[in-house]
Amino acid sequence: MSQTQSALDADVLAVYRAVLLHREQSPDRLAERLSIPEQRVRESLERLVELALLRPSWDDPADVRAVSPDLGLEMMLQREQQELALRQERVAQTRAALTLLATEYVTAGRADAASGTEVLHGKDEIRTRLETLASRCEREVLSLQPEGSLTPEAIEAGRPLNEQAILRGVRFRSIYLHAIGKDRQALTYLRWADEHGGEIRLSPTLPMRLLIVDGEEAVLPGDAQAGQPTALLVRSAPVVRALHALFTAYWKSAETLQAVAEATGPAPGSPSPQERELLRMLAEGVTDAVVARALGVSVRTQRRMVADLSALAGASSRFELGVKAARLGWL
Repeated sequence: MSQTQSALDADVLAVYRAVLLHREQSPDRLAERLSIPEQRVRESLERLVELALLRPSWDDPADVRAVSPDLGLEMMLQREQQELALRQERVAQTRAALTLLATEYVTAGRADAASGTEVLHGKDEIRTRLETLASRCEREVLSLQPEGSLTPEAIEAGRPLNEQAILRGVRFRSIYLHAIGKDRQALTYLRWADEHGGEIRLSPTLPMRLLIVDGEEAVLPGDAQAGQPTALLVRSAPVVRALHALFTAYWKSAETLQAVAEATGPAPGSPSPQERELLRMLAEGVTDAVVARALGVSVRTQRRMVADLSALAGASSRFELGVKAARLGWL
């Protein structure tokens, strides 16, 4: 809180007015006149002395006198200007120090990545590097988000970074799974992002988690080490271009958030895009666990979907479901 804000406190202002206009200085009489507890009156008097709005009386140095409001305002504004200059100096010093540290941090990471790939270890290191990338991006951020839901923590961590980037004119394009539409909190966040300059699309499946920043750096999952997650930060231009092509292929086939929201569902007797993808993977012999993970649902939900499709096709087994799905043109 600034000095001026503190000075405009209702108690402080009331006490100053009483001393100025009524020449009242006794804390107990001020408390009675203003209907304010005496302790608060004493605190207000101390504050006024700190602000130099009350000074020792010329008649009796044991008493105080109120300075002219014009003089008091001038002194307060001068004090505010001095404090503002000090704050601006501290901000400039802090910015310079953090800029230097950020440069050293990124340079240190690149020094360990002569091959064009840097391995990030653990959630803290991964999150810190993602924050750095978000703060430095200038043009575009592309992402594949193969989760069926978003945690409140993930939303709260991502929103301020996205807001800052959007204000800088950064373009966001993100693809999520269809399954995320069942998560109300996540869907609310996606709609917020879509309304604030982001472009959101939904896909039945996604191959992996992926982030591409300004077409120059990409982050994708690595293998866990010692029970800790890892991520790969890739700067190799050919690899980043290949990952960009992968994103573009999924982007072209994905549906817009608005189109999914406006859709009334698949035609009667016809599977949804997500169910068609399930059938395709089953036909390829993919296990239930892998199918569920690709769709962003639980194994239990995936098996329920198989049961629903079997009932829709009139099939009594998975083999028969595959045969009838092919005949019906579902594959």
